[in-house]
Amino acid sequence: MKMTLGERIREQRILMQMTQEELAEELCVKKSTISMYENDKVDIKGSILIELSRVLHTSPNYLLGMEDYDEDLEEMISLFRSIKNAEIRQAMLTSVRAFSSII
Repeated sequence: MKMTLGERIREQRILMQMTQEELAEELCVKKSTISMYENDKVDIKGSILIELSRVLHTSPNYLLGMEDYDEDLEEMISLFRSIKNAEIRQAMLTSVRAFSSII
């Protein structure tokens, strides 16, 4: 059975080792709002969905059930986002491109 949007939000929040309170704080909303999201009690605006995906290090498409979760890909994205130095980011991107051309 396919997971709902709320179930995917909850799953990703737990994977990120965040509480509902912590997620609410990141999004500047009440904990009860996060609970309503996770229990599919409200429709989530696109702008909120984008912010949720950013905070939860995933994509809006994953949260909407349009793609499967890929743990390795999510880790790579998270690591790439954590690199602030532009030269190091470019070197990492160049390396990934080189690896992808091998296969």
